[in-house]
Amino acid sequence: MGPKLASIFTLGLLSTFVFAVVIGAMQVLDVVSLPLAIIFVVVFNFLVWLLGPYVQNFIYKFFYKITFMNPEELTKQKYYAFVKATCDKYNLKIPVFGIIHDQNPTAFTYGSASFNARIVLTEGLFTFLNDQELEAVIAHEIGHIKNKDFIIMTIASTLLQILYQIYVFTIRTSGKIGPKKGEKKENPLVYVGFVSLIFYWIGTYLVMFLSRQREYYADKFSAEETGNPNALSEALIKIAYGIASTPDTEKTAHLLNATRSQGIFDMKMANEAGLLHYNGKNRKNLVERALMFDIVSPWAWILQLKSTHPVIGKRIFRLSGEGKSKYSFDTSIVDKGRIWKNFFKEALIYYSPRITTLIILIVGLLHFYGKISVNIAVYVSLLLLVFILSVVKTIYKYPKKEFQELSVIECMGDMYASPVRGRPIKLTGKAIGRGQAGFVFGEDIMFQDKTGLMYLNYESGVPLLGNLVFAWKKLEKLLGKSGVATGWFLRGVTHHVELYHFKVGSEVIKSYVRFWAMFFPLLMLTIIAFVLFLLRFAYGY
Repeated sequence: MGPKLASIFTLGLLSTFVFAVVIGAMQVLDVVSLPLAIIFVVVFNFLVWLLGPYVQNFIYKFFYKITFMNPEELTKQKYYAFVKATCDKYNLKIPVFGIIHDQNPTAFTYGSASFNARIVLTEGLFTFLNDQELEAVIAHEIGHIKNKDFIIMTIASTLLQILYQIYVFTIRTSGKIGPKKGEKKENPLVYVGFVSLIFYWIGTYLVMFLSRQREYYADKFSAEETGNPNALSEALIKIAYGIASTPDTEKTAHLLNATRSQGIFDMKMANEAGLLHYNGKNRKNLVERALMFDIVSPWAWILQLKSTHPVIGKRIFRLSGEGKSKYSFDTSIVDKGRIWKNFFKEALIYYSPRITTLIILIVGLLHFYGKISVNIAVYVSLLLLVFILSVVKTIYKYPKKEFQELSVIECMGDMYASPVRGRPIKLTGKAIGRGQAGFVFGEDIMFQDKTGLMYLNYESGVPLLGNLVFAWKKLEKLLGKSGVATGWFLRGVTHHVELYHFKVGSEVIKSYVRFWAMFFPLLMLTIIAFVLFLLRFAYGY
């Protein structure tokens, strides 16, 4: 789907949602405040679109000490000739370039339109990328300007906010239209608000879909204009590595979070590709095999639904089709029957507790509004079912069978791994650092064997406090020591090991990930049962 078609599809569907809800609300009651609320949202977002770049300028100057280059300074940069030639080709005004003095590599674009667009680069890009890769990143950002997709995102966000405003309005007024005070009357606005909320949820995913599409086409623009898709592919992996390996300060964390949807790479996905860069040096086949999960696994498609950026494997896969690429992905070697068979089984196991919980909530709401009458025994039975399904899910995720001795490279190359079924493994190597660089209260471990790096997820037997004590007192003493990490390898947004225990000499450090996965469903069951008891005791519910 091209960028124009994706924009038309998304904006058209969102507009239809808004129109349907507004007409429904106006048929229920004749009020002026609802249209005024919508007009206010539209005007407010118009002002945000118009004045936003100047507000962002102030924020980046005040908090991140950004410096904007004047035209003379820009002409001295190595990439200026490329920028000028590309902008002249598409009749675009040369953007204003800003530099943020931060070693986390990222780049983003903002502005009201092409006439006042800004491209921001961090110093980390110059540290981690070569000249060709930096040029490819800048081309990606010019692609956003040429496609005018940041304007489309503003409109889409406005429509989304209108849906939410309608939901809030209808909920607030739902109890105010009875003919007489105290007289009970069914209010149709409740249904309008409910439909608006559903449309808002759907719309949120549509906007993220649109955001992912704009990233694909900015990537495509970069590959076409530089004539070198490899440059952007390598840049994306190196940027991820830079974000994952650079120690975070409070200011850095704020910058990456604040620009997450604008940046060239989603910081939440950085650990995965960062390890891939480190482990995959001079191992092209490993990189291709590790990225194959993103390309062929249905779980990768589901995992990126909540992301403003596509998973990196899909981005590099598309770039590999834009010209001569160093990467070649042979999907014919994948047993797709096995992948889909496992997926349907795992999806059933993973989602069944959630679906049952949703059924409980729907039944509860219908009972509360007097649509149906449900005996308390039905709720108890459903709650027990949720607990049983959650236990089944945990046992399936963390099977306590023989732990196979593998290497990091062998784990990374497992195309059939998933976020639902853990693979019992043993890794022999040493703890070399914290899972999050520079975060002294991070309890997770960076582990290294002779083939590469892997994150180990540790959970104390005492929630929160135990993790803090382990991170503060224990982890530092483990660094540099060799041992055997036993646990379950999982592949989601990141590949990592859920730790069962870590043996260093005669000392065995136990991790309780499996225990807490069992405990929390029981805790939630107890809380819900207690709430039901209170409702029944107080209101005869």
